[in-house]
Amino acid sequence: MGMDDFAPGRKECGQFIVKNISPQKKTISIFNYPINLGCTRDLLEIPGVSEGDIKSALMKGQIRHKFKVGDIELVFSDIDLLQFNDCGIKYLEGYGFTTGILVGYDQLDGYVQSLLNASGGVGYLWREKIPLIGMRNGVNRTFYTPDKFLNGSYLGNNFQITVLHNGGHKYENIDYTIAESGGPGTGYDTINLISFTPNTHSLMFATYAIIA
Repeated sequence: MGMDDFAPGRKECGQFIVKNISPQKKTISIFNYPINLGCTRDLLEIPGVSEGDIKSALMKGQIRHKFKVGDIELVFSDIDLLQFNDCGIKYLEGYGFTTGILVGYDQLDGYVQSLLNASGGVGYLWREKIPLIGMRNGVNRTFYTPDKFLNGSYLGNNFQITVLHNGGHKYENIDYTIAESGGPGTGYDTINLISFTPNTHSLMFATYAIIA
């Protein structure tokens, strides 16, 4: 973790800065880089570390652990940590995250706001905890959504599907990848699992946005 082959260069945008406030007054390490007591580090400056690495470590890895034991505090973050559930939002807000965790009307630029005001709608709809379609037989790893879901930027918002397996959150490019069953440009509707294989007792749900 933390040395993504797809993020070898230096960052151009975004920051994720934390400060070492260790109760044991010790030097700590994140992504194998030390942070001295009382010092800060922008984790996105670390070579090979992408936003995806940070998000994964924050939600279920070493950054989450550092927050829980009180080794670090948030100084500033403006990377994409978009959450589609109250649990994730409350968790991040509890450690001081306010930017990048959800998209509200005030965060849209003036042009998009004017479009929404004129149309009377937001241009997209949420589908929450929709059962995924596919065989749960301990072999199959390909599942489908009943709708074409949004992925990436749309009307000034950045959308990403959320997948749950037996109540636990799974992460794109770590636990699964997404695809368009009809080929490029036909719309995302496919989940290809890579870190686990559901069985007959598995419960698979997804939350996502679709075009209204």
